[in-house]
Amino acid sequence: MMRHVISPSRFFSQTPNDLIRHPRLNGTAVRLLQWALSLPEDSRETLQSIGEKMPEGRIALRRARQQLEAEGYVHTRRTQSPETGRWTTRVLVSNVPLRDPAEIDAAFAAPSGSALTAGAPSVRAVGASPKGENREEQNTSHPEPPTGEPLVARAAAALQRLGRREARLTLGVAEAARLAPLAARWLAHGTSELELGTALSAGLPRTVHSPAGFIARRLRDKLPAPRPARDPAAPAAPLPECPGCGDPLPHGATGPCLPCATIASAADPAPDPASGAPSAARRGAALVRAGIVRQRPGAGARASADIN
Repeated sequence: MMRHVISPSRFFSQTPNDLIRHPRLNGTAVRLLQWALSLPEDSRETLQSIGEKMPEGRIALRRARQQLEAEGYVHTRRTQSPETGRWTTRVLVSNVPLRDPAEIDAAFAAPSGSALTAGAPSVRAVGASPKGENREEQNTSHPEPPTGEPLVARAAAALQRLGRREARLTLGVAEAARLAPLAARWLAHGTSELELGTALSAGLPRTVHSPAGFIARRLRDKLPAPRPARDPAAPAAPLPECPGCGDPLPHGATGPCLPCATIASAADPAPDPASGAPSAARRGAALVRAGIVRQRPGAGARASADIN
């Protein structure tokens, strides 16, 4: 067997021969581990998101991960924060098998990029883009707000629900996790999840070839300005009231409510020579339409007084 090997000058990873020739690891397991080890330290990938990009299938990837865990190349650990009580799952990948518990603990404690998180990222990865690769446009019209894990988790859930609302915007789990930091900026600006879904699903083209790309573009281009924060302890502004019956009106509304306005117009109806109907008939019809006002407690006396 002849070999022709050219050492790469950039974007390469070193893999031990023991891993490549491992007798108990199949090709899917070796490739999954190599992929994880080749990621940069600030990568947002997880073993699950890597597996979704591989063509082997879910069952084969589950078996590959079990092989890696059995041979000591992958270790999983769940910890609970004493301050917040939040559970965190961390996955450690190694290019050599780890068996000693003390050695595994030291690897988890070391500040290394080999520990992958099991869920969505809480911060956006920042770094220079290699020459020749495409870079996404960045929306700098608004400052970047702080987006923590709760906002990112809410945003990811809202993006996954888009498919129920509009089938053309169905996203996979990995796609929703990748777009969650962008959507979290909307939530940090005061946008509700309902408003977010409406903004992303309104005015869709007949065919959406790439739901993830379409949503990413809208999340960047349509980012609203931050809304002023409202003091939760401040009392709510009182609703305006109808001068006739005293019932509350919607915010910003003025004047009498519709039933009171109808009664007022029936008491002094405007002339309508084109209709030819008697004034008394028009007045009686208006009173029938406004009859519901008489059923309100305390409103019938006022309505009768206004009519008489």
